[in-house]
Amino acid sequence: MATSERTKLNSIITALRFFNQFDTKMQVSTMLTLLEIAAAGLDKRSIAVQDLEQKIGMLSGTASRNALYWAEGHNDMRGGHKMVDISIDPNDRRKRSLKLTSKGRAFIDSITGGSHGAEARDEISS
Repeated sequence: MATSERTKLNSIITALRFFNQFDTKMQVSTMLTLLEIAAAGLDKRSIAVQDLEQKIGMLSGTASRNALYWAEGHNDMRGGHKMVDISIDPNDRRKRSLKLTSKGRAFIDSITGGSHGAEARDEISS
């Protein structure tokens, strides 16, 4: 295998290990939920639960539960990691806008090697 391919694989493996620390049985769609919210934030665009349904190919209930998993949690599942803030979209009150909290940004930075470095690891563990 070429070195660049191995480097890319190592990056994916590292990212999956970060997600594994929260839940060893985490679904890929749950991981993609947080990553899509992070990508929207980097692009300075808003993202709603309905956008996740389309981007990831989930049913609306699954998309809502995945957002809640990363936000304040849900009675019927694990979660409550406080990495996502869910708010009512001021332009369309039927939509819930999603964005990373500082803890969520720190987690993404720890995966990508972003600018927060050690402070990212400290915030995630708290």
